[in-house]
Amino acid sequence: MIAEAARALILEHGYAALRTRDVAARVGINISTLHFHVPSKAALVALIAETTRDNFLARLPPPPDAERPAGAQLRAEAQAYHDSLRDRPELAACLAQLRQIGGTVPDVAAMIDSFTDDWLRRYAEIITIGQQQGAFRSDLTPLPAALAITGALTAFGARGPHGLEMFWPVFNELERGFLVAPGPEDEQR
Repeated sequence: MIAEAARALILEHGYAALRTRDVAARVGINISTLHFHVPSKAALVALIAETTRDNFLARLPPPPDAERPAGAQLRAEAQAYHDSLRDRPELAACLAQLRQIGGTVPDVAAMIDSFTDDWLRRYAEIITIGQQQGAFRSDLTPLPAALAITGALTAFGARGPHGLEMFWPVFNELERGFLVAPGPEDEQR
């Protein structure tokens, strides 16, 4: 409840205007009770970052698995992110706000960096699996390819749930660029 209220206030007024007193009022508790749970603004921001990260993590599909088709795994990752933008757009918006203040709150910056690095590695692992399965081009370098996907898809975070009409066309183009081209024997069929 505290994190949700603080996240809403950040989105409404920006981080600079975030006051613990306003969070307490939004939650319906007194300031002493709030400070019992989060003793400072820095602790409040850390709580917001943790719960935002945890909400994203809860929406991810199972970890990459070499036993499952890589193409389906890649699409499941994109679907999870798309659905979070559609159903919980405040998460991406809050993450963007937290990134901006990262320089002033090192613990939050480290948490967000760790989360985004892990998310990027998931995509890179799926690409590697796809190469091993013969589904994705062998000349792809997994980490830069993963960055191309996540970079393109995170651009939709700022658009909100009504700005997602190009999400799948963009993903489809990226995916098509990763796929192994059909060989001459495939084209003759």
